[in-house]
Amino acid sequence: MTTAAQEWKKHWPTLAAASVGVATGFSMLQFNASIFIQPWQDNFGWSRGEIAAAHNGMILTAILSPFAGTLLDRHGVRRPLLAAMTLTGLAYLAMTRLGGSLVQFYATYLALQVIGIFTTGLAFTRVVAARFVKSRGLALACTRVGISILGIFLPATLHALVAREGWQAGFYLLAGIVLLVGLPVCWFGIRDAERSDSTEWKPQARPAQGESYMGLLRREPRVLLLCLCAGFGYAPLSTLLSQFQPLLTALDISPADAAMLTGVLAGSVLIGTLISGTLIDRIWAPAVACLFSLGPILGCILMLQGSLTFPMALTAAVLIGAAQGAEIDIVAYMAARYFGMRHYSAIYGSTITVMTLMAVAGQVGIGFLYDRFGNYQVALIAVISGLVASILLYLLMGRYPQQVEAKPDRSARTAGGEAAA
Repeated sequence: MTTAAQEWKKHWPTLAAASVGVATGFSMLQFNASIFIQPWQDNFGWSRGEIAAAHNGMILTAILSPFAGTLLDRHGVRRPLLAAMTLTGLAYLAMTRLGGSLVQFYATYLALQVIGIFTTGLAFTRVVAARFVKSRGLALACTRVGISILGIFLPATLHALVAREGWQAGFYLLAGIVLLVGLPVCWFGIRDAERSDSTEWKPQARPAQGESYMGLLRREPRVLLLCLCAGFGYAPLSTLLSQFQPLLTALDISPADAAMLTGVLAGSVLIGTLISGTLIDRIWAPAVACLFSLGPILGCILMLQGSLTFPMALTAAVLIGAAQGAEIDIVAYMAARYFGMRHYSAIYGSTITVMTLMAVAGQVGIGFLYDRFGNYQVALIAVISGLVASILLYLLMGRYPQQVEAKPDRSARTAGGEAAA
């Protein structure tokens, strides 16, 4: 029986490469998109609602995610990942060519979103979860260490660069990070695992041989419940993040401090990621998710006062960031722990579908609510409601299924190894 120490000794290089890859793909933009809102308003005259409408492109991303996950389950991660990292870098470069046309903006941003599917945790968590079982929670948490560390420094750097050189310079920097750092690391560090590289824990009550993903959905309603948990847990946090910098400035925080606090939020993701990853290897994961949802509720209550001091804004940023760090990794862990690795990426892709659709509603909605009311009060109340709903849904997941250790299939094809049954 493989121990946690043996897993780490054998697979830490792959985990390190996955951490760098997540940090330098499309996910990198999530912590920094709000920095470009004010420059686009000033340069092109677009409203915040018009800019936020670009997130509607994520609807297509949401629809495609389960299909992308199925592709990864069946054919492996490496080739789709390398192609996507290359195209993501080129898409960042294409963003520098924007003029005043909203159609051009929406089309370019849509291409970036669709390509970016394969540079997110959908690909990287499969690589990690297939190799780590005993310490899967902590390993999945460490997958996000790279983006947390980069997020501590990148927002303030981007803010200063955009202020000095213009918003296009910010996208040149993002493109350089993807093409000169992320792509080489993934090329040398990410491989499709042979089945002999991983020992998997499977449900004791085994499904029919060759059961399809649709068959799993019909047999196991908790797949859909997990999707709802993910949506109500993630969408409110994504909504806040999409306009976090202008939200803070509307609450009397200076633009420079708001950019710095965006970095603090990203840094606190690391705290939440590591704490939650350690806990879910030992404690029922839904309980950990509920605990972390309480933090951003408190942060939103602080922001509902209409004006923030710097210490209050700092507290809110840490609480929100820690919750986001925990949320995604808990969902990934639960997908593997409740349902095994056979359809892992398809299940994780389905949670992305629900998270994305709900996040689009939130990200578009917060912009238009600000345009309608001139403040973020109504949006903050909606965020609190969503987080409360997520707590109730997580409590319905029930106990983990009883599982037995499955012996590696050494006769499996290498190319299909990532889709371990």
